[in-house]
Amino acid sequence: MQNHDPEFYRRLLESSPDGVAVVDAREPDHPVVYVNPSFEALTGYAAADLLGRNLRLLQAEDRDQDGRHRLREALSRGDGCRVLLRNYRRDGSLFWNEMTVLPLYDADGAVSHFVGHHRDAGERLRGDPRIGRDSLSGAHQPTAVAIRDDRLTGLYTLPYLEELLKRDWAIAQRERRSIAAFAIDIDALEAYNATFGRAAGDSVIRRVAHCVSGCLRRASDCAARIQGGSLMAYAPGLDLDAALRFGRLMAERVRELRIHHPRSGVLRYVSVSVGVSAAVPESQDAPAAQGGPAALLERSQLQLKVAKGAGRNQAA
Repeated sequence: MQNHDPEFYRRLLESSPDGVAVVDAREPDHPVVYVNPSFEALTGYAAADLLGRNLRLLQAEDRDQDGRHRLREALSRGDGCRVLLRNYRRDGSLFWNEMTVLPLYDADGAVSHFVGHHRDAGERLRGDPRIGRDSLSGAHQPTAVAIRDDRLTGLYTLPYLEELLKRDWAIAQRERRSIAAFAIDIDALEAYNATFGRAAGDSVIRRVAHCVSGCLRRASDCAARIQGGSLMAYAPGLDLDAALRFGRLMAERVRELRIHHPRSGVLRYVSVSVGVSAAVPESQDAPAAQGGPAALLERSQLQLKVAKGAGRNQAA
């Protein structure tokens, strides 16, 4: 069917269940020129709040993300890409934004715009343990082992960790004991990759992952890689004070690796920021408990944002 009526295409975009945003590729800051109603619902921002602005505002101050580096590289080349980013709605709530970005060409064959298709990946990832974060960021997972294990680090994938956490949450609920979650992010990994290359960056991710895993000595403790240099862990039996001490220990152990990082902006070595949360299931004084294990993990991600905002290289 051929239909060149602009009104038809407008209705088509506005009826899409995915958030759609179009940015001007000819302007250096890639300002937004269009968003559809689904994008407004996804982010909490009205179209009038976004037009003329760069969509990095959805990252708030959480800029140190590997996916952001891949996105910027693709845009600079005029290429499309698929990435997963931590984004924040207008009310400050965290969501995982699965983005597919494609170039649009003008009559001369030059890239004039980029169109992004956006969806909240959180619920789907929590509900389907077959889907790993690596598959969403473009990496191929060819074997059944990769469903459970992250191929770069040997840690678990996040969906598998979430399945284990559901089990341990139920145990903690029966025993009325606390359970702690940790969101760990390698500081300035993007700058490290830009300085030494992605292969060296992957080596850093592996070393940091093994260091964090080494801090988790009990059989009930669990760690996973989300994507890039972002890790997640949980430990049953730790209240918030003990979890904060444990998070600081993780940061200290990573510093002790003394991996040289001349462009860190924090110190001369690779460091991590750690977001910490803890709750007793069904306890009235533990807000994260009200939403179950998923809310516990989300709270640790929000605390990671606090740690980064306070200067990184610390637990909060």
